[in-house]
Amino acid sequence: MIPRTKQGDCSDIVCGAKNTAVVKVGKELFCVKCRQKQKANKQISQSQKKAFSRKIYKAANTIQNSEEKERAYLIMDLDDVVSKYVRIKNANAEGIATCFTCEKTGDWTTFDCGHYISRSFMKLRWDLRNLNPQCVNCNRHLDGNLDAYAEAINSANPKLVENLIEESRAPHKWTRQDLKEMLIDYRHKLNMAKLKFK
Repeated sequence: MIPRTKQGDCSDIVCGAKNTAVVKVGKELFCVKCRQKQKANKQISQSQKKAFSRKIYKAANTIQNSEEKERAYLIMDLDDVVSKYVRIKNANAEGIATCFTCEKTGDWTTFDCGHYISRSFMKLRWDLRNLNPQCVNCNRHLDGNLDAYAEAINSANPKLVENLIEESRAPHKWTRQDLKEMLIDYRHKLNMAKLKFK
């Protein structure tokens, strides 16, 4: 089905085409070319996430110890729930999110949950101070675009970058009970955040 178009200016920061055929997405206008690119990126992003999930679940199934296996699954579930929560929480009622590091806009499902301090530092892996929506380009192709990330964090909360770096140095291992409690809490937060779409 060909979307109905009208004349206007494309909201995409890179494109910015003026007086062209545009499609309304939420409150934003995008030229037909940018809208097609958004849809393609969404499909690619979803297929990449599915492939990554299959890889992770396959790895978890190789763990023999049942307690460690349960812990691995809890971590995967938390990653998924927290990622969705961060992206939805920062999206508008039409589901449009803005990249924390470059201000590109798009459907929240095409964005990643970017970490300033790497996910490998378990203490801050699900700390909301360390998490923000990022476009695929910034998060994956620019390895988090960390200079812009630090600048954006510090403009909103001076000294937070310094505090996060300091906190990341402390080794930490979450217990299974900690993980279960966090998962319950974040699932509740996610359900509340989704209400904005109704």
